[in-house]
Amino acid sequence: MKRKFTPAQVTEGKVDYSLEEFLRDLWEDVKSNISKEVLNRLPEGKKKDRKFNKATREVFNFVCDICYLAVVDKPYLRLVLKQSNEVEKEVIKKTMNENESNIDMLHAILRKHIAKGLKDGLTKKQAVKATFEYSNELISKWKR
Repeated sequence: MKRKFTPAQVTEGKVDYSLEEFLRDLWEDVKSNISKEVLNRLPEGKKKDRKFNKATREVFNFVCDICYLAVVDKPYLRLVLKQSNEVEKEVIKKTMNENESNIDMLHAILRKHIAKGLKDGLTKKQAVKATFEYSNELISKWKR
């Protein structure tokens, strides 16, 4: 996804870009990149719309999980990769490579959220915990 600002600008507070905005943009990015080739074989109508919406939801959830794990739980992501077969590893690695800018931006958003917590008087541990809880809650709403 191309943005007119950098993760550093978000972290530094020069650009206001929230987790909610990030998730909305990620949804649109996934939606626009879903291959319609397979879906074009289906007849027009509700069935095609349902299949497209289901595919979009599944891909969004997968991409969102990979980006989030790359930022907050790299040891778990490494464990998933270790236990995956070669095809699964390639899909995960390709997803990470294709979403490097999204991973960087998500990291910046979460760092900014932690910094805000510290500024508001939380300890580092409290700020990290609050950010983790906030991000998990918001992301799970988007993943339905």
